[in-house]
Amino acid sequence: MDIKYNYLINGKTVLLYGVFHENGELFTFVIEGADCFLVAMSPVNLIDKSLISYGSDFKGALSSSRKLLGENKKMYPIKIDGSLDIWLFPTRSYKKHNCVWFALNHVKNTKSLGIKDTKVFLSYGHEINIKMRESSFRNKRNLTSDLRGMIDHNRQQSLGFITEPERGFRIVEEKGGYECKSNRKKDK
Repeated sequence: MDIKYNYLINGKTVLLYGVFHENGELFTFVIEGADCFLVAMSPVNLIDKSLISYGSDFKGALSSSRKLLGENKKMYPIKIDGSLDIWLFPTRSYKKHNCVWFALNHVKNTKSLGIKDTKVFLSYGHEINIKMRESSFRNKRNLTSDLRGMIDHNRQQSLGFITEPERGFRIVEEKGGYECKSNRKKDK
């Protein structure tokens, strides 16, 4: 299997999880599009590296999710990049090597295979069987959709304020401080 040393999570990344390589190091198994390969770093390090390249970091992404979704959740999803629509959610604690991270937009459907067995149907015809209740998986997927919805809503709200006023303000320094004055003729 190919090993990559320089990889970033992107829009074609379907899922990733930890796997111990021959030397005992924790690498990341990645499915990207129709390909699969190993990345020579742990899943958390890969996610952190990707987040940093998109302008955040792992700790900040988790903190943001926790604050937006509430403190009472477990195993928060994270936004890798909202403009690229890359949202990941874990199947278990990210500290566990066998945590699978799914890209929200590549999860197509699920099917219960038993009490704690679920088949997940993914983009590009991929499938994975995981040891998890189907309802738990759906809850994690829905929580990720909620996070995306909250952030998209906040972004849309802020776009409404980007209108150029007819006349701006004039800010002048006076008496060791700044004074804001209108540029309208009657206020001059």
